[in-house]
Amino acid sequence: MIKTFVLAMILLVTFSLPGAAITEIRPTFTVDYTIEPEYFMPGDMGTITVTLANMATGEKYVSEDEETLDMNAYVASASLAGNSNLEILDKSYTDVGLLGPGDTLKLTFTVKAMENAATGVHFTDLTIVGGSDMNDFNYRIPVKVDDRNVKVIVSNLPTTMMNEVSTVSVDIVNRRPNDVTSVIVTPYAEDMTFSPSDYFIGSVPEGNKSAATFTLNTMSCEEGNSDISFTATYFNGDNLHNAETETKNVRIIKQSPLIFTGIEIENMGGKYTISGDLNNFGITDAKNVMVSIDDMEGVEPVQPYANYFIGTLEADDFSSFDLSAMVTSKNVTAIPVLIEFRDPDNAYTTITQEIDLGSGNTYFSDDEGGSSWGTWVIAGIIAIGVLALIGYSWKKRRDEERTEEMENDELVPEEEEFME
Repeated sequence: MIKTFVLAMILLVTFSLPGAAITEIRPTFTVDYTIEPEYFMPGDMGTITVTLANMATGEKYVSEDEETLDMNAYVASASLAGNSNLEILDKSYTDVGLLGPGDTLKLTFTVKAMENAATGVHFTDLTIVGGSDMNDFNYRIPVKVDDRNVKVIVSNLPTTMMNEVSTVSVDIVNRRPNDVTSVIVTPYAEDMTFSPSDYFIGSVPEGNKSAATFTLNTMSCEEGNSDISFTATYFNGDNLHNAETETKNVRIIKQSPLIFTGIEIENMGGKYTISGDLNNFGITDAKNVMVSIDDMEGVEPVQPYANYFIGTLEADDFSSFDLSAMVTSKNVTAIPVLIEFRDPDNAYTTITQEIDLGSGNTYFSDDEGGSSWGTWVIAGIIAIGVLALIGYSWKKRRDEERTEEMENDELVPEEEEFME
């Protein structure tokens, strides 16, 4: 804010006698002022910079009517007085000195708005004491105080979340009548990680908003309710301020966004081949997805599918996979599978899930102990079917033979009668 006062532009012409004149010439003297910040918040410190200027042009001395006139402006002192809302920390300058034609001088006063300063316009009193032929001047400089704060608004945080990687947007709304600068947004929640940990927005113009977007990782969260908070810091002039913290409560469900479906397991002598689909049940894409047999005693990954690279798995999509493992212990009832991927910010993330060897469709063949129980069951079913078929064929044949014999017995008497 720049304001200008013309303090002295004096050209006095007095007539003592008709036809005679005494001319007194003095320099034009102006005062500009700037206020930073334009609007104070209660408790803020700022500055009022007063610029004194001698607007006279030409030489320092001017000859008029055979008289030599001084064009210098002499300032003896300058002071600023506050009030109950404003405290002036640098109150006065003494013996300021001469300002020649075209010269300027800046005087800076430090001002503090009181902690209980009311919103509105408060005036300070500027007093300039001149020396020599320069007059004294008093002016009121207005200082504006406004207590409106920056507002933090969370845009798209769901009330219920899984153990997943998602994104959340935060709007920073500047409700003040002046720009704020160096805005930084910081999230916080227990057992959750945010990327980035702080988001730098910069300047937000008056009456406008800017957005900060975070990647939120809740993979390690336990089931239950949790608070997520967002705060913003900013500068009003050279004064650091905190926006009111915005806190949201969310419910965490113990559920992974990447889940297996359609699992089929084939057991060939202790070598297990696992086939199925990996589904992305989350709301963000998973990049560079790879599944592999995780480390576990009694389980060894084997070729050809010790690991399986899927690539990008978009939200609400799925992809098939195959894995192979040798189980060397009868105590193993499930095989751990490691799922590795990168979130939208390229952060490395892992999930471990177990596939129960008794789940899905299981196919058996010979193992190291001979024929398995499943094999015997299948063989028994086949044997029963074969025996049933043989029995049915034998019974059908026997019935046909009996029918033929009965027909032959009925024909014998007729033949004897005919021969007689």
